[in-house]
Amino acid sequence: MRQPLAVFLAMIAATSAALAADLTLPVESRRPPLTLSIYPDGWGLVWDRRNADLAAGTNRLVFEGVSPQLQPSTAMIDAGPGVRLVDVDYDFALLTPEALLRRSVGKTIGVVRTHPTTGEEKVEKATLLSADNGIVLKYQDRIETGAPGRLVFYDLPTDLRAKPSLLATVEAERAGPTDLTLGYSARGLGWSADYVALWDEKAKLIDLTGRATLSNTSGTSFPSAEISLVAGTVNRETPAIPLPRGRVAAAPMMAEAKSLPTRQEVADLYVYHLPGQVTLPDQRTRQITLLRAPSLAVEQLYVSEAGFVADREAGEPQPQHPQVRLKLANNKDAGGQPLPAGIVRVFTTSADSVPRLIGEDRIDHTPVGGQLKLTPGEAFDITVLRRQMDYKTAGLPENVSESAWSLAVENAKDQAVAVDLVENIPGDWTILAESAPHTKAAADRVVWRVNVPAKGKTDLTFRVRVQS
Repeated sequence: MRQPLAVFLAMIAATSAALAADLTLPVESRRPPLTLSIYPDGWGLVWDRRNADLAAGTNRLVFEGVSPQLQPSTAMIDAGPGVRLVDVDYDFALLTPEALLRRSVGKTIGVVRTHPTTGEEKVEKATLLSADNGIVLKYQDRIETGAPGRLVFYDLPTDLRAKPSLLATVEAERAGPTDLTLGYSARGLGWSADYVALWDEKAKLIDLTGRATLSNTSGTSFPSAEISLVAGTVNRETPAIPLPRGRVAAAPMMAEAKSLPTRQEVADLYVYHLPGQVTLPDQRTRQITLLRAPSLAVEQLYVSEAGFVADREAGEPQPQHPQVRLKLANNKDAGGQPLPAGIVRVFTTSADSVPRLIGEDRIDHTPVGGQLKLTPGEAFDITVLRRQMDYKTAGLPENVSESAWSLAVENAKDQAVAVDLVENIPGDWTILAESAPHTKAAADRVVWRVNVPAKGKTDLTFRVRVQS
């Protein structure tokens, strides 16, 4: 593919009235490489290379088999030296029974009638008067609504095509075979990252494997394509012309790449080039291995977090289970890599050596050197009971209150644990008394770390003054 400096940018334009006959470039005329850049927001950039035997002068080219979700204003054609692009337009009119019927209004068609006993078929001609909300037919001696049998059409409208097509008018200085590269953006091509995290609790390590799920609901298939996955956030503006709605539902198709994709930094994005050529049929998904980051150090935390609500009439407290949180350092020297946003599924191996899912969490784009924080679930054997012991406003300034709290942490495990007790306190607050020192993690976030013995219990008490 030539460099962008050789690319003609094209906007939709009206087609000239008197042009040379159409030169159809069917899908079968594609020449390698067909190149796809797939973005996580459901868009793809297609570079489709084909060959055309151009005549000297004006040529009307028909690129068959483009995506019906093509955004016409993004069309680009690299026609090389000696070929000038005149205009480009996208043909939305597809050959369907409904379209053929509407194009035949006012024309003569045939109606096939089948004899109920002999099965003999007879064709009777009629003029199609209307195709709105049913059909109206004018026979030689009558007018009828509806059709008793199949319809026969005697000509094919020239503006209907069997496949979605992009049409281009070019001026060639000389005749001969020419390579043409069509580029366009289309909806219905997307990818997402998913991760499998195998957690070794004893070694305090996680093996992270990233997988890319590619989906194609663009309305066309892409055989033997060179595919790149773009990771990052790309700003897009809504096109002025609405796009046709794409189809949904895709049957999953699993595939393991022979080798991992190569990663390239492009501007402020990362691009993953899939090895070899990949066929991406329409209405399918394909999953490949994207990356591996083995032996990432992990720190396990138990966090019980509550939104602070002090009330004169506090209700009966309910026990809570703290969240299990895993903190991973995505360091380069430990195998860390740039991690595209996606869902992480955390597995751990039990005594019977069977990996089991313990929870899922979503991560944002994480650079090398960044930190992953996963919350796969809650701790079954640890409970926290928050109880309001006192509430006071008498003798205090307006909008000021004091409250006293008791937090009981119970641990049914066979080993001691540390639990972070987090209170999100709005307004201007002051801790007046406490049974253990706190940490001010943010302006409205107070954290106490308490150690709870195996099969034991630890209480935390504090009194706080809040000005709202």
